[in-house]
Amino acid sequence: MNPRAKSPRRAGWALPLVALVALTGCGELVGKVKGLLGEDPAAVKATADAALAAGDLPTAIAAYEAAVQKNPTDVDLATGAAYGALLAGDAAKADAYLAAAEASAGERLGELKLRRALVALQQHNVDGVKEHAVGSTHPAARLLLAETLLADGEPEAATEHLKAVAAEPGALGAAAKGYLNLLEDDDTSVSGLAEAQALWALGVRDVAVKSAFELVRLLPEEREDRGELLLVWASRAATVKGQTESARAMLELSFFPPDGQAWRKPATLAIIACAEGNGADCEARFAQLEGAGDAAGLADARATAAYLIAETDADVASRLVGSIQSDAAARALLEAGDRAKAKGAASSAAFKSYLEAGG
Repeated sequence: MNPRAKSPRRAGWALPLVALVALTGCGELVGKVKGLLGEDPAAVKATADAALAAGDLPTAIAAYEAAVQKNPTDVDLATGAAYGALLAGDAAKADAYLAAAEASAGERLGELKLRRALVALQQHNVDGVKEHAVGSTHPAARLLLAETLLADGEPEAATEHLKAVAAEPGALGAAAKGYLNLLEDDDTSVSGLAEAQALWALGVRDVAVKSAFELVRLLPEEREDRGELLLVWASRAATVKGQTESARAMLELSFFPPDGQAWRKPATLAIIACAEGNGADCEARFAQLEGAGDAAGLADARATAAYLIAETDADVASRLVGSIQSDAAARALLEAGDRAKAKGAASSAAFKSYLEAGG
C-alpha cells in the first residue's frame, strides 16, 4: 500500500462534499422499499430511479440498496447502492457492490472501473485509484491515472494521458490543460508544481503543501503568475492541519497579488486564525473585509473558516456562516452540530432534500 494513501481526502463522488455525511434516519424507508421488492427487482429499481429524478435522495438510496440484494450483478443497481454506501461512510461496502457487478458488466466495465477508482480515492488509496483507472478509457479515469503518475514522479507517462484529456470540453479538459501548462513551463519550480497539484487532487494534502512550499518560494519575482500561485497554495495550506505557518510564509512572499485579488490575502489570514482556534481574530479579520473584494469568494472563505473552527467553537462557526446560502456553509453548520440551520443554508436541491428527509 502506498504510504500516501493514509492522508486525509476531502472529496465527493457525485454530489458536493457536503453530501458525504452519515446516512441516518432511513431505516423506515428501507423497510418500505423492501416491501415493494417481492420477486420483481425492476419495480424497486423504478422506484429508486423516480425518487432520484425527484431529488428524494434518501428514498432512492434505500431502494437501490434493497434491490441490489436480489440482483447484485445489475450495473445500475450496484452503482446506486454503492453511492448510498459511500454516503453512509462505508467505502469498502461501496467498492464491494461495484466489484460484484464487474463480471457481467460487458461494455460497461470501464464505467465500473472509473467508479471503483473514485471509491478508492475516497478511501485515500492512491494505488487503488491507479489500479482501477487503468481499466477504463473514460476521460475522467485517464485524468485520475495521469494524476497518480504525476504523484509517482512519472511526468512523461502522465503527459500522454493529459494530452488526450485536454481535448475534452469542460472541467476535465481544463484540468488537463492546467497540468500541461505547468509541465511545459521552462521554470523547473513551476513544472514541479504539477506533482504537487496532483497530490492535492488525490487528497495527499500535507505532502502536496510541503512540496509546493519548497517550489513557489523559489519563483522569481518578475513572474506575472507568482502572486497567484503563492495565494493559491497559501489558501490551501491554511486548511491543512499543521501547515498554517507555511501558509503565512507564502502570504508574506505575496507582495503583488493579481488585480482585484488583494482581499484574498487578509481572507486567508482570517482562515488561518480559525484553523488555529482563534475565533475572535478570525471574525475581526472578516469584519474588516465587509464589502471588499468578490462577494462570492468571501462567502466561500467564510464557509471554509467556519468549517475549520466548527468542532471547537460552534458559535463562531455559526456567526461566520451568517446568511450564506451554499452547500459549503451547510457543511460547516453540520460540523457545528446545527442540522436545522444547515437545512436552510444548503443550496443544492439534492442535499436539501436529503437533509429534510432526515438524512
